[in-house]
Amino acid sequence: MNSEDAGKPVNPPCDVDELQALAEMWRQTPVAVPVPEVIRTKIRTQERRMRLYALLEWGLSIALCSVGVYLILSGGRSDAPWLGLLLVILTGWAMAFSVSSRRGLWSPLEESTRAYLDLALLRLVHKRRMLRFAWILFIAELGIFALWQWLSRFGWLEPIFAGDATFALSWISAFALGMGIWSAWYWRGIKNSEQQIAKWQRENIQVSAK
Repeated sequence: MNSEDAGKPVNPPCDVDELQALAEMWRQTPVAVPVPEVIRTKIRTQERRMRLYALLEWGLSIALCSVGVYLILSGGRSDAPWLGLLLVILTGWAMAFSVSSRRGLWSPLEESTRAYLDLALLRLVHKRRMLRFAWILFIAELGIFALWQWLSRFGWLEPIFAGDATFALSWISAFALGMGIWSAWYWRGIKNSEQQIAKWQRENIQVSAK
């Protein structure tokens, strides 16, 4: 090694600058905050319930539709094929909504607290839509039954509710009352979940700001 080589720095200035730049970038990179276990547990519990409810919906819908069509066709009604078709259409409509409204609700997009909370909010949107759809389906069924009953006066179809109309109105009123009570309870659960998520969001912002 000659005297000229001995006087040169070990690391060229460009290498030192690159190392300093990398060190600065590393210091500026935000540290990933782990997802709180309470939030992770809540989301996974909801997912298990969603899968269970989906299976129950499919099982009950298939059973109800199969038994209903069988009873209609074996009842000797002249309009049995139309009534059976109506039952299949209404059941298919309900299941199509159930499947489409659950898309994108099974797991978070990434492993972060914000992604988990966004997923929880999307699931609340699904619950609101499901509640609204339940009433839309109920009102649509009432309209169809009323139209069917009216057409039966001309002999085109057989009446769905034969005999005294008081029994039919009492049954419909009782069902509507039950739906109202269930809707109030369901809506209260949605509001409680919104408050809990808002609390988690505030806590996440405070942790991220530290």
